[in-house]
Amino acid sequence: MNRRARPSAARSGRTAPASSRRAGRSASDRSTAGRSATPASAAPAELPVLRVGFIPGVEPDRFARRWRSGQRAARLELVPVPLSRQADVLGTGEVDMCFVRLPLDADGSGTAGGLGELHLVELWEERPMVVVGIENILSLHEEITVADLAEDPEIPSAHPDDAADRVAVVATGVGHALLPMSLARLHHRKDVVHRPLADAPATRIALAWPRGADDAVRQEFVGAVRGRTARSSR
Repeated sequence: MNRRARPSAARSGRTAPASSRRAGRSASDRSTAGRSATPASAAPAELPVLRVGFIPGVEPDRFARRWRSGQRAARLELVPVPLSRQADVLGTGEVDMCFVRLPLDADGSGTAGGLGELHLVELWEERPMVVVGIENILSLHEEITVADLAEDPEIPSAHPDDAADRVAVVATGVGHALLPMSLARLHHRKDVVHRPLADAPATRIALAWPRGADDAVRQEFVGAVRGRTARSSR
């Protein structure tokens, strides 16, 4: 006659001995204690911030993408700056570098507002544009010369930040406004057009920062603006 095997405590519903329960709890406690004693990994040190200003018309996103494409020595923060304050923000330290429209002062020497000398890296030129209302006869031109403007009054600039206001005036059909291409595009409306001014000098965009504040991070950003990635050799 075959004997039936005795059922285990789990299958029979009987409670395991107290000594077994204590042994299980002790092993679990030791495991938990070991985990809690393991030191947490230290958080990485926060990177310094490189604050770069940009004036209206400048689109710095492509430079920001290049900067953020790899490991850098600083975190980039982009700061919009009115044209009227492009020199001031460098002098006060509100930004570390700034995309500016030249000249910064009357003689284009790169000194303004007590800044002292600046590093100026010239980047690109912008064609001057004539902005007129769609009913203005000048809107029929593909390109305009200074001679073409002789009979059409110019809406003069009252202050450096009034580009949108001047465009609003010419939209009524009164006169024309002269703007760099980027500002003409920025303030474009359906009731105005802009045409190249053929025989007028271009304006220049540059990256500026105080000579006394030059460092490796700023030089690295200049490299990024010029097309160098984080993996590129100098």
